[in-house]
Amino acid sequence: EYNWPGNVRELENTIERLIVFARGRTITPEDLIYSNTIVPRTEISEPMRLDEVEQQHIMRVLSSVGGNKTRAAELLGIDRKTLRAKLKKYEISSPGD
Repeated sequence: EYNWPGNVRELENTIERLIVFARGRTITPEDLIYSNTIVPRTEISEPMRLDEVEQQHIMRVLSSVGGNKTRAAELLGIDRKTLRAKLKKYEISSPGD
């Protein structure tokens, strides 16, 4: 039993993020997200620029939903139009393009 500190919507978002960021088919303590912050898995050897992090995150989310842009936009918390602009900016293609 765990007393969740947020509301049901926050719990739902956290569970969705756990599914997206899980490294395998089973969610492990390493995959847990607290307050929308990912628990670090490994040390970063070289700092990444923010745009690089955003690009990789979009690619990972898009991959996790099989290229479904509507679902990816929902998980990312952005409008589908904004996602399309970012896909163009980062030259990311997805299945069905």
